Amino acid sequence: MDIIDVFLISITPLEAWVSVPAGIVAGINPVTVILVSSIGNLLPVFLFYGMIDAIKRFKIISRYLERAHEKTGRYTAKYGSAGIILVTPILGGYCTEIGVALIGISLYRGILPLFIGLLLKCTILAWLTYSGIDAWEYLV
Repeated sequence: MDIIDVFLISITPLEAWVSVPAGIVAGINPVTVILVSSIGNLLPVFLFYGMIDAIKRFKIISRYLERAHEKTGRYTAKYGSAGIILVTPILGGYCTEIGVALIGISLYRGILPLFIGLLLKCTILAWLTYSGIDAWEYLV
């Protein structure tokens, strides 16, 4: 496995959940794995933002999105970028990206918090992977 494999895995719905541990177990530098996985996981953002306008054309979906926007608008105003950063490691990149786009946050405002959240997620996964490797070596 090389860094290109890590990048390709991070683009898929497997996201960083698989790409970070696989890259670390393969012996790739963890900082490189974290950066490449975060960037790869961020690329679908542009696809999702491009599709949102097409999805909003359906009346049933647009009514649902309007209600969701009304309900989540106050939380977006209250927590803003920090909320996006903290939610990303929990929900994952794809879910957060879709949610941010559906809420109505512009790509310009949403891209940096998403990237920081993905970096946080990948860092946590790298730490957990190293903790698991250390624990396994201790047990064996």
